[in-house]
Amino acid sequence: MRELHVFSYEFKHFLKTPAKVITYLFFMFACAYSIYNGFDLQNKQKQTIQNIEIENKNKVLKVLTWFEEGKSGPESKSWVDISNPYWSLNYIPTYMLKHPSSLLPLGVGQAEQYGYYKEITNWSSTYDNDMVEELSNPERLVNGNIDFSFLVIFLLPVLLIILTYNIKGLEDDFKFDKLITIQFGAIKKWIFIRFLFYVFLLIFTVVFFIITVSVINNSLVTDFSQVKSLILLSSLYIIFFATIFYFIAVYSCGSSAIAFKMISAWLLLCVLIPGSVHQFASMKYPVNYMTDYLDVNRKEAYEVFELSTDSLYYRLVEIYPALNETVHGQEDEIDNRIIRNTVCAVINEMNKNVIKDIEQQNEAKNQLIFSSYWVNPVSFVQNKWNSYTFTDYYSYKRYRSNVQKIIDKKIELLSVECWGRRKVNRSIYQQYLQEFNYDM
Repeated sequence: MRELHVFSYEFKHFLKTPAKVITYLFFMFACAYSIYNGFDLQNKQKQTIQNIEIENKNKVLKVLTWFEEGKSGPESKSWVDISNPYWSLNYIPTYMLKHPSSLLPLGVGQAEQYGYYKEITNWSSTYDNDMVEELSNPERLVNGNIDFSFLVIFLLPVLLIILTYNIKGLEDDFKFDKLITIQFGAIKKWIFIRFLFYVFLLIFTVVFFIITVSVINNSLVTDFSQVKSLILLSSLYIIFFATIFYFIAVYSCGSSAIAFKMISAWLLLCVLIPGSVHQFASMKYPVNYMTDYLDVNRKEAYEVFELSTDSLYYRLVEIYPALNETVHGQEDEIDNRIIRNTVCAVINEMNKNVIKDIEQQNEAKNQLIFSSYWVNPVSFVQNKWNSYTFTDYYSYKRYRSNVQKIIDKKIELLSVECWGRRKVNRSIYQQYLQEFNYDM
């Protein structure tokens, strides 16, 4: 009964302390605002993707109309011949889309750093300008786009400090500590029960927002395991900091000393250690300015265009040996037009080789950060959280991988069809559409 009395006492103490209540309500407001921003970003992405899909269907219907009316292409472009595989495949609007996760409002992560839709052309790559943009979380905060996960991971411990720094500290300041020992007995247990109230309060608050977003977006059905993981991760994170602050309160005297040590612990775990790890990782693996990639897209690409038709012919056959069995592959003379229409395959292979090196460097840097998790728990929680909302680095790496697969598929199909001297009609064009999962 004494434990319950202390718990209820802390509840009344919380309600009667305007500073604590106002701070808590301010945190609640910030969480609600961050989730609102998350929904806004999610809805914008959904609307953009929907517009792209509608526009693509209209483009495809226009091409089908050309086949029905016996036209070779748009009237304003007389050089276009839609019966040629080169043009028919170019007139298939090919996009790779990354649909926003239903849990995106709970963790924006890197959703504002990377593109979520990509138009695939013969010259596309996974490191085009529309795939990667530089934007960091502090800049998002300046722009007003507060991330819910940022609030929980970095600001919730500060809220916990405000709510708990005077537990035992106030009694030490006014010399009431001996009275507590007489009335309650074990002072450590008394502190633990008072801390327990705030742990329950903050866990309930975070879980409330997670469940609210999950219900609105139907995540309990579509992403139930991720919802459970987020709840467990956030609860353990709160308990982790509460445990540290509890021992600080037990073994410190006075509110000032407790507050100072709690703030120092927060600075160490949330600022100094993550900052030091990332600084060390940046020193060991400096920012890749992708000079090799740029060389491929500029200097080396021009060198490829300057190669003779014979050289390009053998480069293409080396990439796709099956071209030897095509109609053009069996012909004695090399058709310069076909070679030039499919030279994009050579550039694509060059891009892939350079991008592979960039990805390996990124992975080495990530592995270095992973190895620091045992002393860098905050970064672990942040990366784990983003992985549950599908906004982490590896979610976008998988997206880039899918983009590359579509690029490879389109260029290979283009090469085979052009070398096969295929004559495209409506039926064949619809087969192309099926290759890229168009449902018309």
